[in-house]
Amino acid sequence: MHYNYCSKGLGEEIVKYREIGYRIIIAREEAGLNQKELAERLKISQATLSNYEKGKRRVYLPQLQNIADAVGRPIDYFLQPIDPVTSESASSSHNEVAELLQIMSELSDLPREDRKSVVDYIRWLKSKGKENYRDRIPDE
Repeated sequence: MHYNYCSKGLGEEIVKYREIGYRIIIAREEAGLNQKELAERLKISQATLSNYEKGKRRVYLPQLQNIADAVGRPIDYFLQPIDPVTSESASSSHNEVAELLQIMSELSDLPREDRKSVVDYIRWLKSKGKENYRDRIPDE
């Protein structure tokens, strides 16, 4: 997986563009906005916002401040690294975060109704897994 990097971060930390994009997605959705609505508020194209969210385009601090203001978050929220490296499992943890970021990126391109269908499917898979787990547990 390829990452772009942003050299400006809190405490001299390097923050990945993709991580900033992930935080933009979360903040946008928590603010109840879709890509089109946020792009209109920012006076940018939806494609530009999509590229910010995917980490494919650099977000300069003035634009990031505009995004922060539009979604009601402090700019620091977007500059914090997502995956602090603190344990032996850091590599597998990093891979999992990278995989989840990729999934979020793909989901962000879907209309809200399609994302809801994906969530419903995930819930179905989880319930199916629980049923299989219950079937393997011997009766006491």
